[in-house]
Amino acid sequence: MKFYMRFFWIIVFVYLNTLWVSGQQDPHFTKYMYRNQSLYNPSATGRMGDFHSGLAYRIQWLGIDGAPSTLAGNFEKSLDKGNAGIGFNFFYDKIGFDQNLALQINYAYRIKLSNESVLSFGIKGGANLIYSDFSNAVTPEFTDPLHSRNNIWIPRMGIGLMYHNSRFFIAASVPSLLAYIPEKSFQLNNDGGFLSHHFYGSMGYVIDLKKDIWQLKPFIFAKYHHTAPFQLDLGLQLWYKNVFSIGSSYRTGDAIAAMLEIPVWEGINLSYAYDYTNSLFREIGSGAHEIVIEYTWNKKKTKVPSIHKITNLPKF
Repeated sequence: MKFYMRFFWIIVFVYLNTLWVSGQQDPHFTKYMYRNQSLYNPSATGRMGDFHSGLAYRIQWLGIDGAPSTLAGNFEKSLDKGNAGIGFNFFYDKIGFDQNLALQINYAYRIKLSNESVLSFGIKGGANLIYSDFSNAVTPEFTDPLHSRNNIWIPRMGIGLMYHNSRFFIAASVPSLLAYIPEKSFQLNNDGGFLSHHFYGSMGYVIDLKKDIWQLKPFIFAKYHHTAPFQLDLGLQLWYKNVFSIGSSYRTGDAIAAMLEIPVWEGINLSYAYDYTNSLFREIGSGAHEIVIEYTWNKKKTKVPSIHKITNLPKF
């Protein structure tokens, strides 16, 4: 136990030190962590089972022209008896005149520290297609190289780290550590430009309120960029016999969210989240709706108490 506590604080120390650097903005989700962490952190790739896929859709600020909407998906497979994982992510993000399509390949390698504890390292690589349509806009001439032509491909690479067991995890990642901007006039830097570094960190734990009946799952998700306020998602999810869960989260300076999650069939999971904006922006725009559907398949069925509706729901 002393070893794990030391290891835990080492990881926390390393992550807090990385917060002095800055990075890439990826699309935002409320249900970012439970099944689709590989979108932000490649070290989670292939962790959920022999095969896992998911599809998420989010729309926010309803009633406003050009409001953000995002579609994201992931396809993952474990390798070498769970010691590694490979997967594919995509997301399509649209806001105003701008559209952003990302295609990413992830790879994770895991080191078993004990029967349950695992340390994962991950890398992701891919490219973003940035497209802007100003056909309906009346504006002066644009000089921004990113908008100087109809579309531009930007290759990029990111890394991630995760420690986890069946009840606890802690993770840190930089989804866009390196990027290549084709235009010589546009330099990758840390001044808040499109592909400057954003850092993400997350942590979660499972608490048994009543064994095999009630479980409480608190979590934290941190986002940092030096040109924006440090932001935290603080959440809590309550599961009943793995039949359904309800939860809520608070995003500093932004919104309060309510969440519902239901395993609808063996391996198929459905979740919904609604964000209520609690900033001044709520005077002109309403909240956000988000829906996620996922499928997980395992060759070996996990033995669990008969009261559990679904046999392959991992704790974390």
